[in-house]
Amino acid sequence: MSKYISIFFLTLMACVFLFFILSSVFSGGGNPAEEAVHTFGTLIVLLLSFLISRVYVLIDAVKKK
Repeated sequence: MSKYISIFFLTLMACVFLFFILSSVFSGGGNPAEEAVHTFGTLIVLLLSFLISRVYVLIDAVKKK
């Protein structure tokens, strides 16, 4: 179980790092919608990290059968 938790946090950290690096490169500055994009982007990154860790659980469950 700790393997899947570490996969979750590893993908979460990598995705958040890439999200903020890429968003700072492409930000035009001064746009009021930018904060909303950061909020929704962070939520999407969190959900995708959870889905990636769940996929690893499913792959291991199929391998054991």
